[in-house]
Amino acid sequence: MGQTIRGVSGSSPLNGGPGEADVPKPPSIGRYLARQRELRGMELDEVVALTRIPRRSLERLEGGAFDGLSDGFVRGFVRTVAVAIGLDPDETVARLLAEPEIGPRRRWPRVRALIGIAAGISLLAAVAAVVLVSLRSSGPAAEPVEASERVAKKPGLLRRDPVRRLAEEQRALRQD
Repeated sequence: MGQTIRGVSGSSPLNGGPGEADVPKPPSIGRYLARQRELRGMELDEVVALTRIPRRSLERLEGGAFDGLSDGFVRGFVRTVAVAIGLDPDETVARLLAEPEIGPRRRWPRVRALIGIAAGISLLAAVAAVVLVSLRSSGPAAEPVEASERVAKKPGLLRRDPVRRLAEEQRALRQD
């Protein structure tokens, strides 16, 4: 192995041969910004004060959470931090754009799943409401309402008072 036959090297880049291993990869944008901040002797709290970006977000940026992403949000983040630590913002964003794009993050399938779950719950709630309304409308026939059960304040509004009805029945029995 490792011999050159007809101008083709016997070592494959998949085997860790000299093809790709000899080419040093530039650090990710997060590691680059962290290193530049450290070289300038700046603490993370100083960058927080200058940029007004929350500390947790800066820690995630330097930790590599945004590596391989180049949407507008990340570009703005990188540009703001670059200005705060004294780097050329255009050059830093160009470094970000030179990083290989990574595939879609796992958060989008989670969001889609949550949307599906919410839609399913909404559908179940709608079906339950329809069933409830249909059961109420097809329930037992309403009992006749006496005039004494009407509420005086709001005409047309009926109130059933079982205690009053029982008292009236007891009064009627005593009178007999």
